[in-house]
Parts: sequence; C-alpha cells; structure tokens
Amino acid sequence: MRVIICGDTHIGAVFGLGRPTGNGSNTRIEDYEKSLNHVIDYAIDTAADIFIQTGDLFEHRSPTPEHINVANKALKRLSKANIATVVIMGNHDYRRNGESFTSSITSLAAKDYSNVRMVIEPEVMMFHNSKNEKVNILLMPFRDRKMYPGDSCEEQSAGYNEHVKGLISSVGNKSPIISVGHNFFFEGSYNDYGGAEVMADTSSFEGCDLAVMGHLHNFRVLKKSAPACVYTGSMERTNFGDANVDKYFIDYNVGTKKAKFCKIPVRDLIDFTIDVTDSGFSNCKDRMAEEIDKLDLGNKIARAKVLVSEAVLPAADKTFVQKYVYDSGAFYLSKVIIEPVMNRIVRDSAILDHSDDYSMFEAFIESQDFGLNIKEKLLSEAKEIIG
Repeated sequence: MRVIICGDTHIGAVFGLGRPTGNGSNTRIEDYEKSLNHVIDYAIDTAADIFIQTGDLFEHRSPTPEHINVANKALKRLSKANIATVVIMGNHDYRRNGESFTSSITSLAAKDYSNVRMVIEPEVMMFHNSKNEKVNILLMPFRDRKMYPGDSCEEQSAGYNEHVKGLISSVGNKSPIISVGHNFFFEGSYNDYGGAEVMADTSSFEGCDLAVMGHLHNFRVLKKSAPACVYTGSMERTNFGDANVDKYFIDYNVGTKKAKFCKIPVRDLIDFTIDVTDSGFSNCKDRMAEEIDKLDLGNKIARAKVLVSEAVLPAADKTFVQKYVYDSGAFYLSKVIIEPVMNRIVRDSAILDHSDDYSMFEAFIESQDFGLNIKEKLLSEAKEIIG
C-alpha cells in the first residue's frame, strides 16, 4: 500500500509574484494549480492508494471562488481515480470563534465527493485497498493552545502529546500506523517559532512508523526511525526567501516502510543584485545589460536590485531594466529597485591654484566622473551664475 503526502498548498498566496491574466485570475494561481496537478498526476499514474494533504489548503481563511474551484477540481480528479483522499485543517484554514472554530475546508463541494474526507478534529482512520492491505492513519489537524489546559506552551504541548498517545493506544489492530499533522515538532525549546505554538514531541508518536507534519515550509527530516519524523515543507515557493529551496512530496510504502521524497518541478524564483557603480553616464545601460546577461532568467519570477553610483543615478533607467529582464526570458518581474551608492567626492587642492572662481569650479568638474553632456550643462550654468 502506498500513501502520497502533499505539503501545505497555500492556494491563493500571490504576494506580488504573478501578473493578472485576461480572465481575471493571476499567473501565480496557475503555477499553484500546475504544481498540485503534478502531484496528483503522479498519484494517479502510479496507482497510489491514499492521498493526504497536510493542511493550509488555502492561503486565506476566506478563499475566493476561484481558489475554491482550483481545490475542488483537483480533489475531484483524485476521487474519480478511486484514491482515498484526506485534507486536514491547517492554521490558514482555521478561524476561531469564541470557544468554537470553523474551517473553510468544510464548505468545499469536495467534502461530498465519494472518496474525499475533510478532517478538522483529530482521529484515527483505517484504510485498506483491493489487496486487503491495511494501514491506520492518525490525523492531527491544526491544534491551537486554547484546545489544551495550561498557561504555558509547555503545559499545553503536554496536553497535545497525551492526546496523540491516547489516539495511538486506541488502535485495536496490528496494522501499521502513520501520522499526518499540522503543528511544529518540539526541537529543544518552546520558544521556537514565536513561542506561541503547541509543539509535538517526536517521542509521543511511538508506535507509528512515520510521523509527518505540515506547517513548516521547508522540507526536513528530523528523525530517520522509531518513528521517522518529517516536515513535508510547502508545495510551492511562496516568497523570495524560498528562492533556493526545493519542494517535495512524499511517496510512502507502508509494507516496506520506505519513504521516497519526490521533487516538485515548481517555477523558479530569482532575487538578484547587480552592481554597476563602476559605470558612468555614457556606459551605465551597457553595464546593466552586461550584468543581466550573466544571469539565467529563463521562465523565472525575478526581483532586481541595481546598485548605481549616485552621480549617474539619472542614467539608471528602471524601464530599461524591466525590458531587458523580460527580453532575457524572465516569466515575470516582481520589482526593480534602483539603489544609489554615494561615492566619495575627489578633492584636489591643486584646483585652488587657479586665479578665479570659475576656473577653480571648472577644474573641479573636470576632475569628477560626469558625462560630457552633464559637464557642459554644469559649466554653462556656472559661467552665468559666477559671472
């Protein structure tokens, strides 16, 4: 029996990384849909038995109809392929209302599909396939601190861990157990991740073969056995901090207890800085083009910063950078920042040897790194003013 585990999808997390489309959508939503469908294609093509999404299906607690449609279409494909599908609640899918809470995932049409379950409360589910292979899956949707007694993270996390242990001990069969949840693992300090989160002790999953968590956006293997503890990471790169972070989903074989980490071909992000502070007015654009040519921008989402000498700032044309980046194959340019760098003005006391004010000023201007046109304008104005 095989279980596909897909990390936090965050459908709707645009954050300025896409452009509007002609149908009122955004290219970034298309990227998310493509990545999710890649994982689903894999699950269908390899005849997986179970598909689990680790929560944060949406970026926003009140997803738009478009984002809901993306999720419903994807889950419908899994249901039609007869793959048992589970979506658990993440913190982005969770809205507290006094002592109770609601979740956007319970309003999806997909909740009524024959092979799909939306889970907002912890439970253990038994699955079996056509070969009568069986597995218990402990599902731990997002839990906040108010759900457990105590005044501190440590006390409330203890309640969470006892909850996990109780659910594991309630399993009345000898079939394997794997766990999928949406909280942080405890790694030595309750102050990690802001100090306001319930944390799962890896030892509380004793009896499971595998414990997987969403919530953290970077893929990480914390423990390799007894039980193996893994963060799936998010499905997509959600910001430029993720630019060099690879994204994975998990293909877990229950019988062999082997996990395969499969890379998702997400769109690349590139955040680059080019330094053209050595350029003057006459060659500023050429230098920018020269530095951009060194980059691989093909089909990527880019953000650019250009460091330019303050003296030639007017020559650093943002529109030129935008056009050149697109001409170099970038899929989308999020932002261009032109950052002036102040150069130390060269002072030569020899200019004081000149006999009049204009001659001294002229000598000073000639000693600076100004373009010819700028020099001529400055000297023309100075001649009139000094005269």
